[in-house]
Amino acid sequence: MMDDAFVLTMPLWEIAVRASLVYLALVFLARVVPKRRVGSISPNDILSLIVIGGLGADAIAGGSTSTADILLMIGIIVAWGYVLDTLEYRFAFVRRLMRHRQTPLVRDGRLLRKNLQHELITEEELMTELRRHDASELSMVESACLEADGEISVIKRPEPAGRRDG
Repeated sequence: MMDDAFVLTMPLWEIAVRASLVYLALVFLARVVPKRRVGSISPNDILSLIVIGGLGADAIAGGSTSTADILLMIGIIVAWGYVLDTLEYRFAFVRRLMRHRQTPLVRDGRLLRKNLQHELITEEELMTELRRHDASELSMVESACLEADGEISVIKRPEPAGRRDG
């Protein structure tokens, strides 16, 4: 029985196709989901990640229990990760396809409501982030953007010369 653990139970082509298709589908899914990461990750997001990961693993493994099958699948997934990272690094058009872009949320002290709505960020969440950047009101903000990594960057307006504390 122990020697069966290291024998492929699926054809090599099936292992490669399953691992590749499911991994690339999950990469695509991650790309179309909004980049919203305001504050910390929500319980719903954690649950979604766990379920998607479990379903993805089941789809890749296809019921296989052989150690050799599973190690080969892991190797293929790691290889795809490396290939995609390399392609993103070398080719700007691939990077544009694979990565989220910066989304402006505030410009010259005004909310860009359509962008907030598109990124599923509430006004309250945005204001919380602005306060973390020492901007208690919109008029203090020159611009605020949701970055590709899900963080919000804030550029405050310069303070008038006569209003310095201290």
